[in-house]
Amino acid sequence: MSTNKIEEIKKENVSDGEKIKGTVKQVLTTEDEGISNIRMRYFTVEPGGHTPWHKHDWEHENYFVRGKGILVTKEEEIEVQPGMSGYVEANKMHQFKNPYDESFEFICLIPVAEE
Repeated sequence: MSTNKIEEIKKENVSDGEKIKGTVKQVLTTEDEGISNIRMRYFTVEPGGHTPWHKHDWEHENYFVRGKGILVTKEEEIEVQPGMSGYVEANKMHQFKNPYDESFEFICLIPVAEE
């Protein structure tokens, strides 16, 4: 068993200026804790920021914690907000955007092997 305080977890700026903008990642669970299946990550997307437009071979689940954002796919754009969850299928193009005036924060779960 392990517990962590989010304010004590290292923040990694994953922005590159173009593909990823205004985005910070925190890895909440690690293999060092004996967690072998699921990786839990916390993302903060600043106003005007976005994650990359991408797809991957694994599904992931999200829980939206603070602020509002847009989950973008080829087919639609869905406004998400605190208290909502989201599921992105494997190999589906997607992106999270924050066109709003406050930070957008969410938890993302993926398979450990993909982190």
